[in-house]
Amino acid sequence: MNGSLRNDSTTVSWPMACLRAVLVATGLAAGAAAPAQTGTLTDETRRDAFRACDARAFLALNIARNYMLTGKNRDAVMPHLQGQPIAVAMAENLMSRIDAGQVRHPGEAAADVLFECAEVLQLNVGAPKKQVAVCFTRTDIAFFLHLERSNQVAHQSAVARVQARLTSRELYPAVLIDQVAKAVYAPPELPALPPLMGSIAWGCIRQASSAAAAASGTGR
Repeated sequence: MNGSLRNDSTTVSWPMACLRAVLVATGLAAGAAAPAQTGTLTDETRRDAFRACDARAFLALNIARNYMLTGKNRDAVMPHLQGQPIAVAMAENLMSRIDAGQVRHPGEAAADVLFECAEVLQLNVGAPKKQVAVCFTRTDIAFFLHLERSNQVAHQSAVARVQARLTSRELYPAVLIDQVAKAVYAPPELPALPPLMGSIAWGCIRQASSAAAAASGTGR
């Protein structure tokens, strides 16, 4: 996935409000207590705990995205996490790993967090970790299209700009860019970004899970 998310001179000059809003929203959503030991969890509470882990995965995604898109600027991350010790600790860890070259794309950070949580809760994410990282990576499409509309860029111009920025068609299929563009531009008001990102990531993960089941014969 290296090189799939371009970081050019225009990125830092783009409005920080969108970056900050997503980071704060996911940070608040992920502020719940860490999952209890698996022996104390029923199926229902395990599902609830996994939803909290999903929020943490998106928090990791947006911490990494903020940090990487702004040229590894800590001020694009840390001021928005004050009062949230779990989020601050996550950010410190992620920034160190990014600086060391251990995280090449924000989607990898999200997948790492989700799989760590799933292991604790003894749950199956539904797709291989590498594919889940790709699925989180594809939320870049929603992020940039949402930013284009917030800057009052017309629909087709936004699609062209995002296609030029997200250059890997394997990671960012043109058909998916078109689909997400419709979801961003069709409503009369700019839609909320976190649910849109969630629908892209989990739709992709469910599709990968179904494909794997069909290939193994378990989906019949």
